[in-house]
Amino acid sequence: MKRTIFAVLNIWKTKSILWPISLLCKMAKCVITGYPRGLIVEPSQKCTGGCAQCSPALNPVNLSPELLKSWLASAPASPVTIHFSGKHSDPLASPNLKLLTQIATKFSSMVSISTIGLGMKPGDELLPVDRWIFSIPAATEKSWQELRGSNELSQVIENIRTVQQKSKAMTEVVFTIWKQSAQDLKTFEQLKQKENWHHTQIVFGRFDSEGNHFGRKENIALNHKDSPYSLKGNSLIRNYTPKNCPLVDYLFLDAAGTLWPCPFANEKSLGLVKPTRDSWKITKQWKKQKQQRVYPECKWCL
Repeated sequence: MKRTIFAVLNIWKTKSILWPISLLCKMAKCVITGYPRGLIVEPSQKCTGGCAQCSPALNPVNLSPELLKSWLASAPASPVTIHFSGKHSDPLASPNLKLLTQIATKFSSMVSISTIGLGMKPGDELLPVDRWIFSIPAATEKSWQELRGSNELSQVIENIRTVQQKSKAMTEVVFTIWKQSAQDLKTFEQLKQKENWHHTQIVFGRFDSEGNHFGRKENIALNHKDSPYSLKGNSLIRNYTPKNCPLVDYLFLDAAGTLWPCPFANEKSLGLVKPTRDSWKITKQWKKQKQQRVYPECKWCL
């Protein structure tokens, strides 16, 4: 909650004096009507990482601006926040990103992008967003190479610098701890000071039951004293049970234009493909199910 409040205060600096009123009105409408206040959007199924041992989509699709607009225009209550992110992909891979962000700003009060920081094109740093979130999996060239099979830490740092220098948006850097980067904490703190990163966060890599991403069992930081996972025999288990669903107030729209309860719960029968008010009504049922963690993927989610 503190992180959200801090982000709001920073974003307000670039908005009009009446912006908080619009923000509160949208939030109140979502609360009263029972619709989620946030939407996570996957702009593309493509990725810019080029990591070794990765299995990218064979026929990746890009979310069309028209489809995003249809979903937002049909919503009984506009989302307060729209967050562009990827599942096994990255928003910067989308050729439609500029149009998507422009549409998002018309329907929501806050727009953010989460990226691995690779594949930035000239002008991307000026996209109409309020917050850039750069996620780095390592803070040294050695651990980056061990995890990804390539070394592009310097390129990501340079892209963060570009956004910091040319964009009015808030810039945040998230360091995700994996097995290969579990000893990088001190180096990350040094890098944070050197690069003048004011907003940072440290998290642990999440286990991915689909096995398509870094979140394979062999990459989890089990050797770290604060790791949220441990091994029991040959099975990976959580060291604690979360009290609440972290995405209870968010929905996920994938690059194909299908709406889901979250990026992880993707049983085919759940997906909604028609951007209509009736589809949005169905999503109201998902909140209770997410709170109760009834989906199979909930057992892995932190």
